[in-house]
Amino acid sequence: MKEFIELYNPEWKTEFESIKQIIQSELNDLSSEIEIEHVGSTSIPGLLAKPILDIDIIIKNKALLKSISLRLEKIGYKSKGEQGISGRFAFRQTSDFMPLTETKKKKQSHHLYVCYADSLALKNHLLFREILRNDKGLIESYSELKKSLTDNLKITREEYTTKKTNFIISVLTKAGLNEKELTEIANDNT
Repeated sequence: MKEFIELYNPEWKTEFESIKQIIQSELNDLSSEIEIEHVGSTSIPGLLAKPILDIDIIIKNKALLKSISLRLEKIGYKSKGEQGISGRFAFRQTSDFMPLTETKKKKQSHHLYVCYADSLALKNHLLFREILRNDKGLIESYSELKKSLTDNLKITREEYTTKKTNFIISVLTKAGLNEKELTEIANDNT
C-alpha cells in the first residue's frame, strides 16, 4: 500500500491556489463573508500525504450555506451533507475536471468542505495544521507513523485513518482542547 502516500509535493500548494481562485470567482459577491483554507496533510510542507487536497470554505453566517451549496453544485460538486461531522458539509468532485471552468482542465483530486466558523471540525483542521507546520519533529513523527502503517500491505484506508487518530489526539491534547472536544474528534475519526 506504499503508493497510498507520497512525499510532499510543492505543486499541491499551486493546485490549491488554482482551485481556490475558481471557487472564489464563483462566490465573488461573498468574498467578504468567506475564507478558503488549504488544510490536511498536503498543506504541511515536508509531510508524507495522500495526494488528495483538503479544502475548507469557512463561513461565519450559517444562512449562506444553501446559497453556497447551490453555487458549488453549479460548478460540478455534489453535496454529501455533514456525514456525521457537525458543522462540516462535504462536497465531492463529480469528475477530474471539477470545479468546472470554460477551459476543460483536469484538477488535483480534492475534498471540499464548507465549515461553520465555530465548528469543532474546522478548529481541528486549522489547529492541527498550524501545530505541525511549526514543529519539524512532529512532521517527522507523523510521516514515520504514516510510513509504518502503509508498509503493512494488508491495511485498508479505513484502518489507516483510524490508526492515525491517537497521534492526532495527542497533538490536539497538548494544544489545549478539552476532553469533550477530543472525544468528539476521536469519534469522528473512527
